[in-house]
Amino acid sequence: MNNRPIKKPKILLSFIGNNDCYLPEKPGAIISVLEKQSFNVLYLLYNDELYLKPASAILEYCRKNYPASTVRYQPALAVNPTDYNTVYPAMYQAVREILRENPDGEFTISVTSGTPTMHACWIFLQQGGVIDAKLVQIHRETGLSEIDFNLDDFPRIKSIDSTKIVLTKLSRENRILRQQVSPAIDAIIGESIGIGAVKEKIRLLTDTELPVFISGESGTGKELVAEALHYASGRSEKPLVKVNCGAISPQLFESEFFGHKRGSFTGAIADKDGTFKLADKGAIFLDEIGDLPLEMQVKLLRFLDYGTIQVVGGKEEKVDVRVISASNKNMRELVKTGQFREDLFYRLVQTEIFLPPLRERGNDKILIAQSLVKALNQFQDKRKYLTESALAKIRQYHWPGNIRQLKSALTAAFVYPGNEIGAEHLHIIELTDQSTGISIPPEGVNLDSEIIPRYYQAALRQTNGNAAAAAQLLGLEPATFRARLRKLELKIE
Repeated sequence: MNNRPIKKPKILLSFIGNNDCYLPEKPGAIISVLEKQSFNVLYLLYNDELYLKPASAILEYCRKNYPASTVRYQPALAVNPTDYNTVYPAMYQAVREILRENPDGEFTISVTSGTPTMHACWIFLQQGGVIDAKLVQIHRETGLSEIDFNLDDFPRIKSIDSTKIVLTKLSRENRILRQQVSPAIDAIIGESIGIGAVKEKIRLLTDTELPVFISGESGTGKELVAEALHYASGRSEKPLVKVNCGAISPQLFESEFFGHKRGSFTGAIADKDGTFKLADKGAIFLDEIGDLPLEMQVKLLRFLDYGTIQVVGGKEEKVDVRVISASNKNMRELVKTGQFREDLFYRLVQTEIFLPPLRERGNDKILIAQSLVKALNQFQDKRKYLTESALAKIRQYHWPGNIRQLKSALTAAFVYPGNEIGAEHLHIIELTDQSTGISIPPEGVNLDSEIIPRYYQAALRQTNGNAAAAAQLLGLEPATFRARLRKLELKIE
């Protein structure tokens, strides 16, 4: 019988500081600690989404140089990194979450990265008994050293057991975050240029009453964008009513949208409020708007023009609803083919947010996968994590079903025993034959006039018309990119 003690996983915690943002040219404090000691898991804490980009660089660096270390991101959102009243509650909550995920961990905290306020809060958490951890610091001249508090005159930090005090701190932090940051926007995970442009446009449009149209492939997260637009707006206290236009029987559209009175048609045994009435003073999200029948398009146009709805079998009523719509179809083509009214198109698509497909979002695949695994762990009370082979498979695959397909693959992987999720546990179902490669028609193609312009236009759409950002996606200098646009007579919309 093997009686050898089970080794505890060695876990390093560190904030991402400004000195950690220059990889690979200048390794910062976090990498310097990893050069001196080895760890099974590295938790990167961040107080602002701006630090997700250096977090990604650290992950890539560790993948190449420290493959035995798993890198995980941990939010500790604090709008003011020098305010103890916001930093400590955020760090407390983050540490409790890490402890829940790793009850048997052997913890080390690097206090070098981050603000002086964060350094002090690490000491409060350790000395106050919230976490049993070794504190270390690293210096260019003296190297890595452990921090101890064996001085006779070092004051004792009292451990507060009162749940009420902790909840008060967390409540104060949450109140401040609600005032400064929209949790709904934070739910849109990603650091890619395209997603950064999406978040900026959401912030720009939250306090307007304009209808917003969200475009993108199926599974890219259009509903999340709709939620962010609503819950970051002044209408957030009122409902956001979601309607899938592709799932309603054509015969019931009018009743579903505008409601009906008892006896107005066969089967109407009671009065019913429609979705527009339910969304009064709030917003309605019309998903798959391209599936809306033409006769209903006329009635929706009337509402957008006059703010009134006609209840089936009843009177005309005025309601105050902001309309957010979305489709994975090419709405412009639907207009050209007569399947969608041109006048309604211009009323709905006054402003547009384009969601790029997952295959074009770089390391966002990994960020989203780790977030999904964390959510599944919480829901199923497990402690699973993605191995390097799984991360490589996620990174390399093109994900035609986007985030919805990634979530399905990870959910299925949770049925396997053990805590490791390897590449072999990710069952990916292909709908198309990927072995055929690129197909060229017999008449051939003209790269300059047919293929290259499509990529230029796709890059511009993904960056919402930002030519400099589009050039970066294509590996071109902005001046070169603009010159080629002029040569091809392509316009920046």
